[in-house]
Amino acid sequence: EKMLNKRDDNMSSFKLKMIAITTMLIDHIGSIIFPEYIILRVIGRLAFPLFAFLITEGYRHTSNINRYLVRLSIFALISQYPFWLAFGFNMRLNIFFTLAFGLLAIYLSEKYDNILPVIILALLADLISTDYGAFGILLIYFIHIFRNDFIKMVGTSSLLYVGFYLVGGLMAGFNAIYYYIQFFALLSFLFIKLYDGSQGPKLKYFFYLFYPVHLLILGLLFS
Repeated sequence: EKMLNKRDDNMSSFKLKMIAITTMLIDHIGSIIFPEYIILRVIGRLAFPLFAFLITEGYRHTSNINRYLVRLSIFALISQYPFWLAFGFNMRLNIFFTLAFGLLAIYLSEKYDNILPVIILALLADLISTDYGAFGILLIYFIHIFRNDFIKMVGTSSLLYVGFYLVGGLMAGFNAIYYYIQFFALLSFLFIKLYDGSQGPKLKYFFYLFYPVHLLILGLLFS
């Protein structure tokens, strides 16, 4: 995806991606190897909003939306077995499906100037159990439409977290802590605030491959 002109100051998309995959790795290590250390899961909450934001940036700067969607879809399929291997074969579909649905949602909503595709794809994500489900699609959408208004971006994202995870936590009983720690994800917007629109080093396929490869390693060694 083509980004804005390169600059060395502040936060580039490369740095955001590095933070996203690092916090994701910490989260998965916590989930698979050290589930007793909840701090690892807390740190991991920062990853998804960063990935959601980067998808919206990719959409804004891609030269070919169809190729972008195909690439996400291919990696969704490639990543599914490592995802199941790492987390169990009763688990949902991996995060690449969510990101692909989110990208398609913002594309169709702009093409037809209608929020209906977003609603349909959010419901479909829940129906087929993609990671983060409807919440993930809606977060990508609201980050996209409020990308030029940071306060509204954070405000609508916070409301989504309240709607999905505060309510879910109240109904979860003993497991409520895993809902409440989702609110730490809002700290990721501090990094988004620092983003300057620059690209940084081009290691596109490294970031795509990191996901299935690290899951495969964790799955083979520790699951």
